[in-house]
Amino acid sequence: MFIRYFLLFMIVAGITSCAAKQTPEQTRIDSVTSKQQESKYLAYEHSITIDVKEEYLADVFKVTVDACLNDKDNDCTILDSKTSYGTHHFANIRFRIKPNGVNNIISVASSKGKLVQQSTHIEDLAKPILDNNLRLKMLESHRDNLMALQQKAKDDVESLIKISSELTRVLSEIEQAKGQESFLSQRVNMDIVNVQYEVQQSRSFWKPISSSLSDFSNNLSDGISGTIVAVAYLLPGAILFVIVFAIIRFLWKRSQKR
Repeated sequence: MFIRYFLLFMIVAGITSCAAKQTPEQTRIDSVTSKQQESKYLAYEHSITIDVKEEYLADVFKVTVDACLNDKDNDCTILDSKTSYGTHHFANIRFRIKPNGVNNIISVASSKGKLVQQSTHIEDLAKPILDNNLRLKMLESHRDNLMALQQKAKDDVESLIKISSELTRVLSEIEQAKGQESFLSQRVNMDIVNVQYEVQQSRSFWKPISSSLSDFSNNLSDGISGTIVAVAYLLPGAILFVIVFAIIRFLWKRSQKR
């Protein structure tokens, strides 16, 4: 009898021990699974600033744009681009690309310059995605109900008109919800990369001086123009001040004589 209770106690203790050992591991797995579930709703946007020499700016800009256009595997798309070769040289490029191609495009973009700044912004789109999915399901369910009612009300013209009007509105909202679903899906499946080229640290010592000299005539004419405008504004006030001062002085002298 004692042996039977002892064996029963050992079995229960063994089961409890196994459960205790599995609990932390199961907790870790659940945590990892939860993070994986959350990560599918995260949208990434990368921003980098690259300092390049003035003579390399046009070349590296073209090389980066071509690298994106030729990267068919990662569906790279140029969303925006801008260059300026005036007094201040700079260029900006904005890409949309699959996560696997981000490092390569950054490497190409910084191939002829110095990477001086890099940051990543992460946006959690779980709420808008789940809300839109729920809204889409409700609209599709409402659409199905309306189509069923439409079949039943074949002989009721007034009811058919009302149902058709409501069905048209629901179908329009379904299209909008599907468009939002496509946009949000693309946003979490594709990364945004902002590349900004600057010519600051790499510019020559004489560049600011030569730029100032080349702009001297323009700055001089702007200064003269500003002075003329200032005089035009101040002249009426100065004339008025002289008149008032003369009147006050005249009255003061007259009072002194009395």
